Amino acid sequence: YLRVLDIADFSPVGMEVTSYLVITLVLFYFAYAHLRQQQHLAVVASGGTTMLVAKPQLSLVLLLFFCVTAYWIGSTAVFAVGLVLLLLIVHGDSIHPPKHWIAMGVLLMLFSSWLWISEIQQAVAGLVPFLVPWLLSPEDEGEFEGALLPISDSPARTRAARMVPWYGGTAFLLLTWLLLTIEIDGSSLQAHEFYGAPLIGLLAVGLTLYAWGRSITPKAGASMVGVVLLTSIALASVADQISLPGDPSLIFTNGITRGAVALFLLTWLIFALPPTAQQAWRTASTTLPKLREGGLRNSNSARTRLLASHLAHLGILLLLVGHVLTTTLVDRSDPSHLVTLERDQPVEHDGYELVFVGTELISAEDEAYDFAVGDGFVGVLVEVRRDGNLIDTLRPGMLRFDSPSGAVNSRSEVDRMTGLTGDTIVILDIFQSNDLLSSMILGGTDEVETVRITVHSLKGSHLVWAGWVLVMLGGALALASSDRSAEH
Repeated sequence: YLRVLDIADFSPVGMEVTSYLVITLVLFYFAYAHLRQQQHLAVVASGGTTMLVAKPQLSLVLLLFFCVTAYWIGSTAVFAVGLVLLLLIVHGDSIHPPKHWIAMGVLLMLFSSWLWISEIQQAVAGLVPFLVPWLLSPEDEGEFEGALLPISDSPARTRAARMVPWYGGTAFLLLTWLLLTIEIDGSSLQAHEFYGAPLIGLLAVGLTLYAWGRSITPKAGASMVGVVLLTSIALASVADQISLPGDPSLIFTNGITRGAVALFLLTWLIFALPPTAQQAWRTASTTLPKLREGGLRNSNSARTRLLASHLAHLGILLLLVGHVLTTTLVDRSDPSHLVTLERDQPVEHDGYELVFVGTELISAEDEAYDFAVGDGFVGVLVEVRRDGNLIDTLRPGMLRFDSPSGAVNSRSEVDRMTGLTGDTIVILDIFQSNDLLSSMILGGTDEVETVRITVHSLKGSHLVWAGWVLVMLGGALALASSDRSAEH
């Protein structure tokens, strides 16, 4: 982030980027101030004292030790977040230090090691100031018993399930943010998929436990989760022997393939789907008649929010299954998706016959121009056939943008073919777009004999849209149940 200062000048770009940095820092400070104030009120209400007051020397040593370690690591992101977490810890209760901030600090250092931000010895050193307050706190004999209580008690299991979105979501956001900070020089979508997989699996477990409620005994539930864990690992280990769509054989890291990660995730997500769908159906069956009679608000507000949350849970799972099928299993940059077509020559790809039959040139003044932006469109006509029968004609192409300076820019436009199992996406790569732009300027689009397109067969993409619809429906119902929505 400090590299932003290199372009901090009075140019439009410099002022824009600098303003983003200032806004981020201001919001970061106010978030910290709010959390510290709420924590201070909790400490006062409990009659305790903060660690900074009770153990000032130790607090200062821990802060100084972390600053030195963060300087050793050399990451502004780790320093900023870690220092804030440690400040919240030393301003917390000295007898019962805030374990959620300690856990976040531990995750911060673990993530920094996983993402190659820090070396192992640096990450271990960074763990010390977060673990010391917990290790020096009085021993709580019921601490570990409380952690194991969800295994033997249904209400405790439900409470633990409700905590998963908060803590799991926070951990996922922390992981994503750290990944983004190291992707300034180049993105790594594979890292997001690989390192986020355990957290998505944890989310599926939480939704499953919540959907079970009291219908499954704690002992049976623990056994089922254990069996699914072993199954997910076993399926991931034999992923190369299972037929999957997309690019399952491509490597993520250290011999772990996309197929292995996908099967690990799909096992948990499919495990969570039946109880979540059953819960949504049961809730809808019992609440919809009452909502029809009394509306969404007033006495029915709680019922509306309950239905909204259960629909959103089902939507999240469907969306994640679709995400695994269309993103985890598909490497958008792999050369195997590039297809070169010669005019009127069919090319076999993913079970279809693709035939380049011509080009089309549409001016912005033409009635057939369907775009709200741009100064012209040039597209290639690709017939999609199966067993010689025409299925669809796709028109991927390029929009032309004319600037007052005379420069001409282009943007690729996607076309898709929708089927029962998903969408097939066709797009021109940047080089083909530039070639078409040159032909468009020179007026020689009819002479194009060869085109290069990128084809993605996204099996299960309908699940993404179905999931989004349910999530948005749940959000709309929750908003409609609020009294504040009625005031507006």
